[in-house]
Amino acid sequence: MVREFLILLGVLLAGAVAGLFSARWAADSAVLAGAVRVGAWRAWPDAGKAGVLPHARLRHYLDGALPPSPGNRLELVADTDDDGRSLNAACAYVVRGKMPPVRFWSLALHSDAEGASARAFASVAAEDVLYEPDASLVIGVSRRPAPGNWLRAPKEGKLRLVLHLLGLSPLDREKLLRKPPFAIERKECS
Repeated sequence: MVREFLILLGVLLAGAVAGLFSARWAADSAVLAGAVRVGAWRAWPDAGKAGVLPHARLRHYLDGALPPSPGNRLELVADTDDDGRSLNAACAYVVRGKMPPVRFWSLALHSDAEGASARAFASVAAEDVLYEPDASLVIGVSRRPAPGNWLRAPKEGKLRLVLHLLGLSPLDREKLLRKPPFAIERKECS
C-alpha cells in the first residue's frame, strides 16, 4: 500500500515537473510564442490579442510584465547584437537608429546578474535623450560612462534590451516588423 502510494506520488511529481519545464520551453520558444524576428530584435505582435496561444502571454508573465495591449503598443526584445553574439555586460555596445513616429518610447536594459530583479537595470525614454541632427539616436551601453546617451551596464551577466513603443500607427507597426528600428553594434570587450 505504501509502495503504491510512493509510486503514485513519484509519477505525479514527475508529471508536474515535466509540465512546468515544457511550459517554460514553449514560452521561450520563439515559434510557439508567436515571435517575429527583425534583425537582432524579436517582437510578439499578437501577444495581447484574444485567441492567441497562452504561451505568448506566459513569456511576458515570466518576465514580470503584462502582455502588450493589441493595437498601438509594441515591445521589441534583443538578447544578441547584429552579428548574433549574446549581449554581455563585459562588452560595450552602440545602439543606433531612427525612432518611428510614436507618442512615447523607452529603451530598458535588463540583466541576468545574480540578485537582479525583473525590473530594468537602466533605461532611457523619449524625453531623456539627445537626438542627432538627422533625428536619429545613438545610445551607448557599457559599464564605463560614455558621452551622449548612455545606459549603464552591470558589472557582469548577460544583457537584454527591451524597446517599448506606445502610440504606434498600424502602418508604422508593420514597417517595424519588417525592418529593425535600431542596429546593435558590439564595440570592445574587457
